[in-house]
Amino acid sequence: MAEPAFRGEYAAEFPPAAELAEDPALAAWMLVLDVLEMAVVAAEKTLKDPLGPLSSPEQPVAALPAERWSPPTLSTPLPPEARRRAMALSAAQERVARRLEAAKHDVGRQLQAVSSVPGIGDPAGAIYLDVNS
Repeated sequence: MAEPAFRGEYAAEFPPAAELAEDPALAAWMLVLDVLEMAVVAAEKTLKDPLGPLSSPEQPVAALPAERWSPPTLSTPLPPEARRRAMALSAAQERVARRLEAAKHDVGRQLQAVSSVPGIGDPAGAIYLDVNS
């Protein structure tokens, strides 16, 4: 499956720029959907390559934003023109959330298996060095 383009996979029949300019409510909702789409795409990338830039020593790793997303306060209901895109994004979020939960469960099982091996994860004991020899 090809990587979804911004405003591509989830933007069924994206409204033209002229329509967005004429309808500020639609434009505001499309911006919110843009942010949600970017989050879905980022989560999909993480599932495909969990280490991301860390897997390539040549690429510098940017710090993640410390802000938590909070829903915007829009004064209008979702316009009908944005409904299909919102529904597609909702379905994509559900799929990605299930896959993230499964990945979390798999990592937990792996950590449990590793911790059951004797000597792994135990605190290091004192090491004595013979300095008289």
